[in-house]
Amino acid sequence: MVISRGVHIVAMAGVSIGAGSMIGEYASIRDANHQRSEEHSFRESGHTAKPIIIGKEVWIGRSVTVLGGVTIGDKATVGANAVVTRDVAPGETVAGIPAVPISRREITIS
Repeated sequence: MVISRGVHIVAMAGVSIGAGSMIGEYASIRDANHQRSEEHSFRESGHTAKPIIIGKEVWIGRSVTVLGGVTIGDKATVGANAVVTRDVAPGETVAGIPAVPISRREITIS
């Protein structure tokens, strides 16, 4: 596994990263987000958190953001600067804001 320089990981509910995966510089993998409340100040309103699962041999490009609750399947690729807001299928390549599929290859999962 490779976690490059400047990667930021927040794991309040849990972040799982599979063997052989590579995470590019300055990626942000955050399973938690702030809440807003009428009764409390922003900093006192708490968080919500959902686990993130990153499969085996996943390639996450530079400056990608992965949000809570997302699963990225084995051998998927996430293009640089993408914002991943929903699941990525195994072997799929996604890019953009929000990340959308741009190609898919058949893979054998062992």
